[in-house]
Amino acid sequence: MTLRKPKTLHPQFGEITLKRRNLWTLQALLDGIDIHLSQKVHHRWRLQMLDWRDVHRDFWTVGPRAMSAAHSEDASSKEAGKPGLRKKKPTLTIFVHLCFEAWIRSCATRDELQLCLLKWARKRKASVHLSCEVMIKSDAVFTILKLLRAVQLDSIQKLYVSSDWGRESMKAFVPQLKKMTNLHTFHFSSLSPEVYTSAWKNKWHSRIYAFNLGQMQSLGELRIDDVFFLEGPLHKILRSQTPLEALSLSSSPLKESDLKHLAQCPSTSKLKSLSLKKFSMKSFNLETLQALLNKLASTLETLVLQNCDITDAQLLAILPPLSCCSQFKTFSCYGNSISPGILQVLLHECTALSQLTKGLYPAPLESYESKIPTKFVHPEKFHQVCAKLSQVLMDIRPSLLVQICTYSCDWCMLCQLYTLEPSGNWETTEEYHY
Repeated sequence: MTLRKPKTLHPQFGEITLKRRNLWTLQALLDGIDIHLSQKVHHRWRLQMLDWRDVHRDFWTVGPRAMSAAHSEDASSKEAGKPGLRKKKPTLTIFVHLCFEAWIRSCATRDELQLCLLKWARKRKASVHLSCEVMIKSDAVFTILKLLRAVQLDSIQKLYVSSDWGRESMKAFVPQLKKMTNLHTFHFSSLSPEVYTSAWKNKWHSRIYAFNLGQMQSLGELRIDDVFFLEGPLHKILRSQTPLEALSLSSSPLKESDLKHLAQCPSTSKLKSLSLKKFSMKSFNLETLQALLNKLASTLETLVLQNCDITDAQLLAILPPLSCCSQFKTFSCYGNSISPGILQVLLHECTALSQLTKGLYPAPLESYESKIPTKFVHPEKFHQVCAKLSQVLMDIRPSLLVQICTYSCDWCMLCQLYTLEPSGNWETTEEYHY
């Protein structure tokens, strides 16, 4: 939570003074709201909503509609139709983004404005509701849970967690998820299987996490990265009857049985985006991915299969179901070892998909100095490969955005992207961590 910061000639002194002024300003605003709430006025004249989120650049056209939509969603929640469970309507709803980002391990946040608002709202929880999006980048879980008492948990629609929590911290936090009955988006990382290696401890904690994660019944987007607890209990996590729109699973020990479950469970019946990254599918049967893609043929728009050790045979096997995906727009399969012949077949088949607008593919093995694709690219070989590919693409569908990815540094996990320009030349566009 921030207030606009003017420029100052003395950064350090100015920053301290500005923080104090911002805090005083917020306290004055809250005092004014207290006075307003204490007045007995007609409900039409009473302040009902405040939006303290980051302002959209088109706020005056988008903002009011977004607030109105959020207000209607709150009014039509599941409890609204149950008289015995209906909650008292708050006098004031405040929309805000909360970010818990600490600079030391024992502290949940250093944002004094945020702390001031949370303490104020907690004392007025009966009349003031905080409706928020929460981002957690701190491992002070117990302090965060205490601060979240000021928030109506069923008003949280988006939750992002990116911190090195321990098993016990996660165990303390996950029971709160079932209280977030309107949670639509949940991103979580990381409880790395490379850090937490005890099999029996992982299995025991995974059961607890899976039970609580499975309580999220309104999810539309789920992204889980670098965790140990996906191995085995994925079917218990994805047991909601509400279909997901986006699912991303990466850097986690998934089994073939987990992918089979994805092809069967109701929550994946209407996926628009599926991302599977950084775990090996090399030993999986050809039919496993086929069955999953066949299920998603009518809704799938984005498919990401990156760094999954997918073989040539597996790539060929998914082409028939991909050709049936009528909404298919984006495909990425870089980070897999692939031969030039199979890459050409893949490009030829993908360009035939009328809705496809972007494809991201790995440079074939012959592009490298050795058969290990995490080594350096051989300039002459790679140039020859690119020349053949550009000719294929220019002949078939020159308007398609195609990028070829190569590894450039294994130690720092960097890769290079080459984009085919309308001229037929390949241009280096970006370099990033894979």
